[in-house]
Amino acid sequence: MLTRLREIVEKVASAPRLNEALDILVTDICAAMETEVCSVYLADNDRRCYYLMATRGLKKPRGRIVALAFDEGLVGLVGRLAEPINLADAQKHPSFKYIPAVKEGRFRAFLGVPIIQRRQLLGVLVVQQRELRQFDESEESFLVT
Repeated sequence: MLTRLREIVEKVASAPRLNEALDILVTDICAAMETEVCSVYLADNDRRCYYLMATRGLKKPRGRIVALAFDEGLVGLVGRLAEPINLADAQKHPSFKYIPAVKEGRFRAFLGVPIIQRRQLLGVLVVQQRELRQFDESEESFLVT
């Protein structure tokens, strides 16, 4: 898994633009973890919200911005705690917020990790699957790294 992580980092680092780097990241994480969904939400501290910037597996509506306030949903909880959240059935968690625009209702398992650089929260990285399951420790470590 470490070799795969290095490959992803190299590809992301060589991307000419942020949106391309994020698309590579979500696509390659989905493949490496064999998961159905990977999404990146980037923080906007001025507006106090996260924007869905890249996803593989969710519907990203054209011409619409998908945003969550810092205190909304599981993404907001990951950001507030600045630590991973790993749930077998995200829909049962009190912080779960269904976002109709991305059609994520069919996905149950959730692993969200904060994206932190130099002690600053930049966003949240999320993987999801339909089946009820807890992501294992190696998968969580892979995302945190």
